[in-house]
Amino acid sequence: MIERLVTGLRALGALPPTALAADAAAGARGDCADAVRLALDCQQEELDVGERRALVALFDALEGQAIDGPTLAAAVRRATEALRRAGPEHAG
Repeated sequence: MIERLVTGLRALGALPPTALAADAAAGARGDCADAVRLALDCQQEELDVGERRALVALFDALEGQAIDGPTLAAAVRRATEALRRAGPEHAG
């Protein structure tokens, strides 16, 4: 599950903010949102407060009515860093 999230974060992290908000990135955004939702809902994942906050902010940025590329890019970076700090099992 975390592997799927890391894959989604890498895919989104490779895009510039303007591309993140484009219709062409809708599939990647949806895949990442699904992975975030699974990670947040999974009882077996032990997310600390910082990881959980970063993932909730990312989910909110992914699921907003209007996608804001710079806000989403910042949320992707924060979530990536939070998982990286958590250790190799979360960083992929």
